[in-house]
Amino acid sequence: MSLTIPSKIMNFKKLNYTSMKKILLTIVLLLFTVSISEAQLIDDPKKDLNQSTNNMILGIFNPNNFSMNHSFEVSYLSSSYGSASVTSYVNSMNYKFNDKLSISADIRLQYSPYANSVHGANFSEQLQKDLSGISLSKLSVNYKLSENSFIKLEYRNVKNSLYNNGFYDQDYWGY
Repeated sequence: MSLTIPSKIMNFKKLNYTSMKKILLTIVLLLFTVSISEAQLIDDPKKDLNQSTNNMILGIFNPNNFSMNHSFEVSYLSSSYGSASVTSYVNSMNYKFNDKLSISADIRLQYSPYANSVHGANFSEQLQKDLSGISLSKLSVNYKLSENSFIKLEYRNVKNSLYNNGFYDQDYWGY
């Protein structure tokens, strides 16, 4: 059994001496360049990158005590008075200073691609703008007094949530 290559694929007859010389020279140069190039060499892979501050940022913050979580949410609200949709991305960052003190913050990036209201187009556009933006949605400081008690100071921004936009606002409905 023999292997036959179609002449359209491998047509060596059309290659002349100078084109073969150029191809061969290119291959030789490529092989030569690859053979003399060197990769990065790490002398001691166990060596810490920043020994002067014990791997701390600015000598104060230890990256091992920092954690970050992400969440993505898609919501849709519909009632007889209108509807709205909201997409949210929340980045939750936590830092533990020691066993007793920690701080956390949630940064929210929110966008409302759609809002519709029976109160008109202007109200719908303003609702859509009010629901979109970037904000600090939560900031908290936690301090553990003892094994069974702690103090938590927390700031929450609920301004840009679906539940505080007029649909569920008691002042809006008058009761």
